[in-house]
Amino acid sequence: MKVKEKIYLRVAVLTIHGNLMGPPDTNDLIEKVKDLVENGVFRIVLELRHVRWINSLGVGSILRCRSMIDNAGGWLHLSSLSEKVRSVFIMAQLTKVFSIHDSVKEAVEELNKV
Repeated sequence: MKVKEKIYLRVAVLTIHGNLMGPPDTNDLIEKVKDLVENGVFRIVLELRHVRWINSLGVGSILRCRSMIDNAGGWLHLSSLSEKVRSVFIMAQLTKVFSIHDSVKEAVEELNKV
């Protein structure tokens, strides 16, 4: 798994490439988000268009990131979910838990308003 980071005004966008199927990938994502929060970045978008597959460990890592950001008073939004990832989030009813956007631009615009 690879994670690319870009900052748009006050929002960090993490574009994830590969699979989120467990360590070390899930640990890398959690550490990346932890570093951002520790450096004062509290608005984060996870772009998931390039995630080929995700399992329960991957979903758990995203939930852990959300908890970490929530505890810091921030926001985590998801964007551009691949069809396979979207189906997992729908089956787990996580579409009710996360703000999910069709594009990074849409997510960044919303987070820059708060």
